Amino acid sequence: MNYKDYYKVLGVKKSAAKDEIKKAYRSLARKYHPDVNADDPAAAKRFKEIGEAYEVLGNEENRKLYDQLGAQWKNYKRSGGSSSDFNWQQWARSQRGGGPGSGYGSGAGQAGSAGAGYRTAGDFFGGGDFSDFFEQIFGGGMSRGYQRQQRNRPGSGFREQAYDWGGRMSAEKGKDINAELAITLEEAWHGVEKNVRVKQKPIKIKIPAGIRSGRRLKLRERGHPGKNGGPAGDLYIKIDIKPHPVFSREEDDLYTNVDVSLYHLLLGGVVRVPTITGSVKIKVPPESQAGKVMRVAGHGMPVFQQEGKRGDLYVTLQALLPEKLTSREKELFKQLADIRGEKTAG
Repeated sequence: MNYKDYYKVLGVKKSAAKDEIKKAYRSLARKYHPDVNADDPAAAKRFKEIGEAYEVLGNEENRKLYDQLGAQWKNYKRSGGSSSDFNWQQWARSQRGGGPGSGYGSGAGQAGSAGAGYRTAGDFFGGGDFSDFFEQIFGGGMSRGYQRQQRNRPGSGFREQAYDWGGRMSAEKGKDINAELAITLEEAWHGVEKNVRVKQKPIKIKIPAGIRSGRRLKLRERGHPGKNGGPAGDLYIKIDIKPHPVFSREEDDLYTNVDVSLYHLLLGGVVRVPTITGSVKIKVPPESQAGKVMRVAGHGMPVFQQEGKRGDLYVTLQALLPEKLTSREKELFKQLADIRGEKTAG
């Protein structure tokens, strides 16, 4: 197990004041918070690491113990020791007054202490959602006033509860609710308000224009009720946009096909193409090939939460060949084929 540099995690110097540490923690916590990075596992891991670092450096007793360990570990490394030889847990116990021993493989004595009566989460409930390094040194991280959950354990007879330092039950946030809502492409284009029922209660949801499939909307405190006066959980609505018969979507752009007569392809002309809000005219250049893609600027989807900005519409030209030709028309096409040296039947 390797030593964790909590000062480096928060990006502060070892001499940083308490307010500076708190400021760094809040800034990083906002940046990597799961609500902001819902689909980023790396951000969630970083968020936990930041919280762990602040649980140590933001508490005077924990920080004092950690600084003592840092100094001892630095000297130990200089003497040629490795992390596999260092007994981290034994060192922590010696500093809390739990028994002799330095934590070194040799079991040599260690001077100094973090103070009699120093207790951690390990003294109350055992391990938790922290790194191995944290668990070994702080036993789960119960600093004074810090609230901690006891998870269910097989055969323990305990239900999941939360306690404050004095053993009283503390407030708990309610569990979140996850749901899905299907909308049409037109509704995603315009933005829409939907009435849904959650836990038999009607809730009005405002869906912004330009939203994409898979995006989650958060409604604060619309989840399950909290316990012991704690806030309710949150409601997360995942948006699913139904397939459209005319348009396909890629990010903020729309794609469609339009039939164009052979004459417009050959000679050029103006044709109408569909959009979400109606139709617009575009000019087809002479001698356009079937399959040509034309861009209609600003007729795609609104850009999410960027008022006035829109993607583009891309139109693929498809040749619409004439049917039920008259004898005269066939003769003219044959003459054209002969002029261009094309052999035809008949």
